[in-house]
Amino acid sequence: MSNVNVYQAGETVGIWSYIRDWDGVYTSPDQGVKVTLTDPTGTVVLDAVAMTPLVAGKFYYLYNTLAASPLGWWRYFCKSQDGLAPDDFYVINSGGFQLV
Repeated sequence: MSNVNVYQAGETVGIWSYIRDWDGVYTSPDQGVKVTLTDPTGTVVLDAVAMTPLVAGKFYYLYNTLAASPLGWWRYFCKSQDGLAPDDFYVINSGGFQLV
């Protein structure tokens, strides 16, 4: 059995974020989706970088690791914003992957 969240240093890692409205329908927030990625040493390597829309409600970011990238557990945090204050709506997704 393999774990889809395990990558080798030097591989490209796909980070995905799925955004749905209250009815469960995929939707694209008008302020977009941004990703923050932290390596195992605690260094932020991506800081609120815009993700690319694929289709309504499905966003991705392709992160190219290096052969010299720190090994261990990497964490990502995706935040979308629809509208502006005081009527804005946020969706937050988080996850991680193991780099070996």
